[in-house]
Amino acid sequence: MGVLLAIMIVARGFGQNCIKYGAPTTLTGMLSVRDEAGYNQFTVLQPVSPICTVADPKDVKDTSGPYYRMQRDISEVEAAVYGSDTTSAALRDRLNRLIGHRVVIKGDLFPATTGYDRTNVMLRVQMIEAADPSGRNALLTPKLEIKVKDVEIYEVTINAGRRLVIEAHERGSATPLLPSGQYVTHWMTGGEVVYFDCRDGYGRSLISSTQKNGGICFDGDGLCGLSAFPKSPATIRLRCSKKH
Repeated sequence: MGVLLAIMIVARGFGQNCIKYGAPTTLTGMLSVRDEAGYNQFTVLQPVSPICTVADPKDVKDTSGPYYRMQRDISEVEAAVYGSDTTSAALRDRLNRLIGHRVVIKGDLFPATTGYDRTNVMLRVQMIEAADPSGRNALLTPKLEIKVKDVEIYEVTINAGRRLVIEAHERGSATPLLPSGQYVTHWMTGGEVVYFDCRDGYGRSLISSTQKNGGICFDGDGLCGLSAFPKSPATIRLRCSKKH
């Protein structure tokens, strides 16, 4: 009975016309951003109907392995552009412009293998088109340029708890600098550690930290960060000074 049930499950999965990892594919769906309490954000595609994936036996010896086993009823995949050349940068900008719209994406799927991969199945984007009038208008709308205030020194307050909140303000006047993301960069590792730094052209120094001995935050070009989603709230204050 157990063997028969297993055969039925596998047959049902293949009956969904599963997509092979690494094979060129085209998916249609809604593009949106997932926010992980301010610590991390990533783009996801929600296909118009759930999909399933399988490994190609020619590429993977053990298709039942933890990474390459069949995945069924996939309702969302992280969609990302890989590469740092000008073509990849333009494609990444196009992807960002189409967030919130229905799209058609050409690319290939692969299983999540590291902590950087936020969904069980990942989508490598190779081409993206708008699938509705609002998306086509979004591609034609001039990109809004954010003006960053030129200040000599500004200070940053990082509050990490259930949610990550980052504030930047001009030293002296305490005038808020908005949006703060233009003044403070942050990124999260696959090991759930989040790092912070001043914007390009500014040197960083530690003002204070509620972590013992400053935690892992150092002046200059060293690292400055903490564990993401800490059980106990933590606060770090930084000073960013223009390099001359």
